[in-house]
Amino acid sequence: MNRRPTLLVGMMWFARVILALGFLPVMLAWVVLIRLRPRRTPPRLFWGPVPIISVKYWSRALRPDFDSDTFVWDYYSQINRREDFDHYPGDLFGKWTKPLWPQLGFLWALGKYDIFHVPCSGGLLGVTPFWRLEAPLLRMAGRKVVVLPYGADAYCYSRIRSLSWQHGLLVNYPENARIEPQIERRIRYWEKWADALIPTLMGPDGFARWDVLTPSYVSIDLEEWKHKTSDNGHDGVKGLVKICHTPNHRGIKGTEFLVSAVKRLKERGLQVELVLLENVQNQEVRRFLHEEADILAEQFLSQGYALSAIEGMATGLPVLGSLGSRNVTAHFRRFSFLDECPVISSSPEDLESDLEILVTHPELRHKLGQAGRLYVEKYHSPEAARHMFGSVYERIWDGKLVDLINLFHPLKSNYRKSQPVVEHPLVNNRIED
Repeated sequence: MNRRPTLLVGMMWFARVILALGFLPVMLAWVVLIRLRPRRTPPRLFWGPVPIISVKYWSRALRPDFDSDTFVWDYYSQINRREDFDHYPGDLFGKWTKPLWPQLGFLWALGKYDIFHVPCSGGLLGVTPFWRLEAPLLRMAGRKVVVLPYGADAYCYSRIRSLSWQHGLLVNYPENARIEPQIERRIRYWEKWADALIPTLMGPDGFARWDVLTPSYVSIDLEEWKHKTSDNGHDGVKGLVKICHTPNHRGIKGTEFLVSAVKRLKERGLQVELVLLENVQNQEVRRFLHEEADILAEQFLSQGYALSAIEGMATGLPVLGSLGSRNVTAHFRRFSFLDECPVISSSPEDLESDLEILVTHPELRHKLGQAGRLYVEKYHSPEAARHMFGSVYERIWDGKLVDLINLFHPLKSNYRKSQPVVEHPLVNNRIED
């Protein structure tokens, strides 16, 4: 048995511990100095360090009112570009300092930013053996933390209500089942320490706390994602209908059920084409949705809708997805804005019939596409992000008595009352017979 790799990993871990211990006195001294500084208004914002594209959109959405930057370890080159993010540790500190990037990054960011937006895996110290010190050090320095779980950082598989969604995650990410205790420890840690925690539709799957109730916190740039000005009106009989699907991970999206449903529609004589955009740069996805697609099929196993659905709605396409069980979605209809969402909630068993209705009824596609654009403008635009995060900052930074838990309540939310209701032809996200 070759023990060299195990020994090498152990030696590297031990070296990181020694380096981190050496930094602890420096960190404590720096924290004390920062605490003595005058409090900044408005606060400066940090987003990272996991390179999900949402941190780019959030940071840019907040820039009209705040100094706001992203800091990420790396970027996903298959779908994103390096310029999507602002700061990388190699650029700031040099590649030769890589073992010290977490500590150097923490010291640098602590002096530069006031509110840290991080996932449940933590911020810059989250990858070190001393991750438990991150929140106390930030609090000692007078900093605030907004925790925004995104998926892999926060799903405890044994707590997921939907077995199909758990199965999909096990298909693509089986390793997370083995480290569930570690993931849960991070969740409980941030439930205790976060100044604001916003788990969206993941909340019912294991979170004890949510401070803002929203089915999705995603924001996108509506200048990038333009609304289609026309559609071809094809009905699958007199013209081809193109269905777009972006399955970077097929298992969690239920792609095989979509492929099978489209195949059966073709066998029945409908002119329909399924286009799979896998590991494609965002700009190509944007072009295809705007110029060629008639329907966006997002995913059929998970609970809720994600970035792909929002991009489709922003483009003016009807979106087919899955919003999960009614006992979960009813909560988000009652206390948040899911009732205005025009995503058709389908399932592997209903896909063929739901697709047939969309393919053969171009007028329905048009209505859903129009409603989708309005929905994104109201709840997933930069203005919506400024409203949500601005309200959070008023509470945690300015100390105002903002009712965050009811920020999107249909009866209590001033934001919802100030804008028209998004009307669409669905009932509980299903097509009426």
